[in-house]
Amino acid sequence: MIVNQWVPAAHKGDAIGDSARRVRGLLRELGHESEIFALTVDDELKDDIGRFADPAARTGDITIFHFALPSPMTDAFARLPRGRVLQYHNVTPAHYFAPYDPALFRLASLGRQELATLAGRVDLALGDSEFNRQELESLGFSRTGVFPIAVDTARITQRVERP
Repeated sequence: MIVNQWVPAAHKGDAIGDSARRVRGLLRELGHESEIFALTVDDELKDDIGRFADPAARTGDITIFHFALPSPMTDAFARLPRGRVLQYHNVTPAHYFAPYDPALFRLASLGRQELATLAGRVDLALGDSEFNRQELESLGFSRTGVFPIAVDTARITQRVERP
């Protein structure tokens, strides 16, 4: 089985990207083919993460879309013929940004509007917390669950060599 993941941006040290890489490793250990595709990829990850423009991004039996902000991935995900799993990582309510930053207010508003367009168009919607799962349910997602961020604790527990 091919299980691909989509992340809008792949950054090293970013919770969503690190979680996607950890999940990819776990899927591969279980014998599945698994790749990650992103719209933007940090230079240090260019050999590890595929570009979203690659046609292979749309060939998964299952595609896990990590949603945290609006992007062209949302519409492409909704159009996939099968195996659509949404992993919702939260969009801060826009009103928190209103007094401070109009651009972030707009981004958060668009993110929540875009998320709502996926209700009824996914096979499974997962929040990375019970709070996020409840938010998905309130937006009209019917099949929901919780799938926490997959943390690679070795990264934070290994001793760092210092010259």
